[in-house]
Amino acid sequence: MKLFYRYSIILLLVSQTLIGQNFFPILGGQRAGTSIFTFLKIGVSARAEGMGEAVVALQQDAASIFYNPATIAQFSGTNFSASRIQWPADINYDFFAFTQQLKGRHSIGLTGGILHMEPMMETTEYLPHGTGNYFTFQDRFIGLTYGAKMTDRFSFGVTLKHVQENLAGHILQTPMLDMGTFYWTGFKTLRFSASLSHFGVQAKPDGVYLKRYLDPDSGEESISETEFQEFSPPTIFRVGAAMDLIDKPGQSMILALQLNHPVDNAENIATGLEYTFMEMMYVRTGYRINKVEQNYSFGFGLKAPVGPIVLHIDYAYSNFIHLSDPVRFTLGLSLK
Repeated sequence: MKLFYRYSIILLLVSQTLIGQNFFPILGGQRAGTSIFTFLKIGVSARAEGMGEAVVALQQDAASIFYNPATIAQFSGTNFSASRIQWPADINYDFFAFTQQLKGRHSIGLTGGILHMEPMMETTEYLPHGTGNYFTFQDRFIGLTYGAKMTDRFSFGVTLKHVQENLAGHILQTPMLDMGTFYWTGFKTLRFSASLSHFGVQAKPDGVYLKRYLDPDSGEESISETEFQEFSPPTIFRVGAAMDLIDKPGQSMILALQLNHPVDNAENIATGLEYTFMEMMYVRTGYRINKVEQNYSFGFGLKAPVGPIVLHIDYAYSNFIHLSDPVRFTLGLSLK
């Protein structure tokens, strides 16, 4: 544990140094708010979030295929993961992932998530306290993943998914694609990975809406039917590496470093550490550099065999600058 605290302090000092030296350009921040389906940017795994989501080069649990589909080829047997994320403003996000190793080097997986909230009362400029009518908001996606080991060191994966949003009856939906690679370098336990997530075409809600115009000369109001504007999905490119700093009987420690390049914001770096004791208890910490609103996170986990099944329980906390801090719980099962 002393080593864990030592590496954690070093990690934080390096992060603060990079920030103080303006390591990142401001360029890219002006793109904030230009994408749709931004719920896909929410971390779906407590184990991943505990490490600042610096997990593109880690095969942690079934939820890893959300960050990099190629990790599916690193699993054996059957794996399942389910998460509940308590988001600010009484919003909840439920996620699940399932992977199954097939014959040979092939594997398939299934992922799905739903962001939801309680029905909200409708308000207008004339009835700011509510009209008595309620509307719902919901985001959801379902994805199918295929991955294979090309060699003992290199694997790839692809996810096809369908994403949909329902805002007060306005439906927005589109297909998307995730792609990833996973490579063991051969130098000790160093692995290198890259992934492209949420890639797709621009989309807009179905139907039209009534747009009101005011004639500046006559003062009369006119109404016309107008189509909705198209926006791009929140595509993100991740590249990262991970390596075991400690690999001894009874304890291990993993260091992960990752560069994120989103289409709707500036680039940022994520760093993470995971310390394992007796292959049963996990302590994690992470830090994000140049990430608006979020900085540090931490978490812990437990693993216990229950008959032929191995049970995983994980918790993660993220620090938000302005909003209330979200928490994540993940339950995982694996059957070899």
